[in-house]
Amino acid sequence: MKIGCFVEKYNFHTREEAGTLKLFKSTAERKGHSFDFIFKKDLDRIAEYDAIFIRATTDPMNTAYVASRMADALGKVVIDDPHSIRVCSSKVVLDDLFRQNSIPSPRSLLFDGDYDQKNLKRIFDYLGFPVVLKAPYTKFSSHVEKAASEAEFREISARYLRHATPIVLQEYMPSSFDWRVGVLDNQLLYLCKYYMPKGGWKVKSLVDGKQQWGKVVPIKRKNAPRKLAELAIKITRCVGDGLYGLDIKEIGGRFFCIEVNDNPSFYLGQEDARDPDLYEKIIDRLASGRPVKPGTYRLNEPF
Repeated sequence: MKIGCFVEKYNFHTREEAGTLKLFKSTAERKGHSFDFIFKKDLDRIAEYDAIFIRATTDPMNTAYVASRMADALGKVVIDDPHSIRVCSSKVVLDDLFRQNSIPSPRSLLFDGDYDQKNLKRIFDYLGFPVVLKAPYTKFSSHVEKAASEAEFREISARYLRHATPIVLQEYMPSSFDWRVGVLDNQLLYLCKYYMPKGGWKVKSLVDGKQQWGKVVPIKRKNAPRKLAELAIKITRCVGDGLYGLDIKEIGGRFFCIEVNDNPSFYLGQEDARDPDLYEKIIDRLASGRPVKPGTYRLNEPF
C-alpha cells in the first residue's frame, strides 16, 4: 500500500510532533507499506496513493480539507474524511449533533446577535454566569472565552459575530481536567487527562499574559471508566468510523461531551505513552482499503 501523509511545515516545529510523524512512517514501512510526506505543492500526486493521512490543521477553509476532498472523490481511504471535518470543525454543527442524539453536554444556546434585554435575560437565566462563548470555527480553544458579566458578554459576542453567525453559548462547567478519549473505527484508541494549567480554566489558557498548556496524564485505554467509554463510542457512531479525539468533562461521576475533534493531536510521550500500538492501529486502518464512512448524523450545511 502507498500511504501519503499530508503535512505542513509547522507539523515539524516541535520535537514531540515530529517524533510521532517519524513513528507513523517507520511503523508503515515495517509493515511493508510506503509512507511519503506530501505538502501543498504535491496535491496533484494524491491519485498516486492508496490512502491519505491528514496531519495538518483541518477546517473547510484550509488546504488540508482540499486534500481530503480530492482523496475522497478518488475513492481513497482518507483520515480525516471530508464529512468528519465538516462535522467536527463547526461548534454549531456539533451543538446540533448533541441535541439530535441526546448526548450529555453543557447546556447551550445559539446566539445571532439579538441584544434585546428580554432575550439577554432569557440567556443569562438559563446559562448563568460565567457563560462560555465559542466562535463556530476554532482550534485549540483559540476563540473560546468566558464572560463574567453582561458587559463582557456584549464585548466578546460582538467581536465573534463580526466573523460568523451564529455563535455558541455554553454553560460553564469548571473542572481540573478534561478527559481526552481517542477513538478509531468506533473503538477506544488511547486515553489521557488534559489538565488545566495553574490559574487557567481551559487546557490552553492565558495566564499572566502568556499562553500556557496544562500537563497531560496518559492512562491505559483498558482502564477507561465504562460510562466514559460508552459515551465516546456512542458519539463517534454519530460522526463516522474515522479518527477522533473527544473532550469530555467528568462532573460528580457524570460525563459531558464538550467537543469532538477530527485530526486529534499526537505528541511523543503523551497520547502514545500507555498504548503505543496506536501507530499500528492507524496504519492498519489506512491500509485496510475500507473508506471511512459517515455516521448516523446528517449534515444540512451546503459545502
